[in-house]
Amino acid sequence: MTHRFAVSHATRGARGMRDLLHRQVQRAIAQLPQRQATDEQIHSARKHMKAARATLRLLRPMLSEAAYGRENRALRDAARVLSAARDDTVLLQTLGELTRETKGSGQRRRLSEFRARLQRDAGRRRSELARHGLRQSAARLRSALTMVDSWPTPPEDWKPVYRSLRASYRKGRCCARCNAQHATGPTLHEWRKCAKHLRSQLELIAPAQHASVEAMSTQLHKLSAHLGEEHDLAVLGEHGPPQRPTIGPQDGRGSAEAHR
Repeated sequence: MTHRFAVSHATRGARGMRDLLHRQVQRAIAQLPQRQATDEQIHSARKHMKAARATLRLLRPMLSEAAYGRENRALRDAARVLSAARDDTVLLQTLGELTRETKGSGQRRRLSEFRARLQRDAGRRRSELARHGLRQSAARLRSALTMVDSWPTPPEDWKPVYRSLRASYRKGRCCARCNAQHATGPTLHEWRKCAKHLRSQLELIAPAQHASVEAMSTQLHKLSAHLGEEHDLAVLGEHGPPQRPTIGPQDGRGSAEAHR
């Protein structure tokens, strides 16, 4: 997905990155339907929004803190409107896999009842999204696009972009150390966000860089997929039935990656 917006040797440093950000936001707006949204449409729109935020982080050294904050909030809030619907889809798929691998009819029945409750809640949230959420998300994206166009022309220089890449890497390492000491649902989620942002940034610059950047991006994709599974199971553990099920040798993992 990100390769569609990747730089080339002709890209003029930060100036070219600003143009790519503009196109990413435009694409996210185009992905939003007017009314009912399918799971795939929501997933695609959120991916473009996340990629746009990753690109924005590369431009941070060229922006004032106020300008960066306004743009980041607009993109974050546009994606947040869609988050509940996407999270519902992933959790229901993960819970369905757990139910199939759980031993004992009583435990499977409790998980099925829990899944039915989640489905009812998900239906209410999806209705709210159709009534108001899609319009709110599109409005925030249009606001973000207007702000991008109002920025001063960035320099034709790669050095600020590389500084931002190093900052993304340091933040990811910090999250890794924190989770090594004590991992929770929120801390796993934050680590996964760092990995996905860095991956998006590396994919963006890969065509103009050394081939090893592509390999690093592949490793980050594997990491973010694994962290996504860990996070989904942690969330289910926090909100699921009081008695934890007995599951198979794979710990119920493997279903979430394909849906992210």
